[in-house]
Amino acid sequence: MQNPKLEIIAQKVLDKVKPTDAEKFGAIITILMIISIILTTIRVIQECHKNKLRSFHGKNKYEYFGQQIKQTAIKRNWFTKIMLKKTIRKELSREAYKQYGVILMNAILDTGEQLKDDELITLAEAANV
Repeated sequence: MQNPKLEIIAQKVLDKVKPTDAEKFGAIITILMIISIILTTIRVIQECHKNKLRSFHGKNKYEYFGQQIKQTAIKRNWFTKIMLKKTIRKELSREAYKQYGVILMNAILDTGEQLKDDELITLAEAANV
């Protein structure tokens, strides 16, 4: 993995999953899968806010988008859950999704609520805002 900060964020998500469930996933593959889910979800959020992003430049753009990521995790509205479930469904097998999909979705949203500003900026940069 090129960015160790992304691995740390993915590990935070994995820590919120029950330990027995996390062991079944497999650590390295799980971290890569979680990073993929998070970045795909962020790109969808980015598309929703692309008109507003045009008015920001440089670090301001990353800060704005980082706050949008956090607000999306905090709100947990219907659209957020559907978008995240769809992304998770693409990454997991049918059986794994039935067993771990909701757990993983909640872990990602819980972690998103607690991310610090520098972690939010890291995610925004990694998603190529």
